[in-house]
Amino acid sequence: MKKVIYGLFSGVVLLVACGPNAEEQAKEQQRIADSAASAAAAETQARIQDSLAQAAVFQAQEAQRLTDSLQAVAVADSIAKASQKKATSSPKKLIKQDEAPKTAKPAQGRG
Repeated sequence: MKKVIYGLFSGVVLLVACGPNAEEQAKEQQRIADSAASAAAAETQARIQDSLAQAAVFQAQEAQRLTDSLQAVAVADSIAKASQKKATSSPKKLIKQDEAPKTAKPAQGRG
């Protein structure tokens, strides 16, 4: 029975002695903390990139909206000027291009 107890005790001592010491445990904890910090930094960087992409899309949409708005104003102004010009212009005599103006020929005078 003593041999069994000594054998188990030796096994436990051997397991404890072969395990990581305090320095190795501290290094492992530091590695885990560094890994977590690096993952958080990568996530933050990904969020920043996503926000920049969304801002670029929004800026492009705003520029397009502004361009469309300016074009609509230009068209409305053009229509307003055309209708104003049409309302204020006086009707002109239209001369047919087929008819030449009538002038007296030198050989055909009075007489």
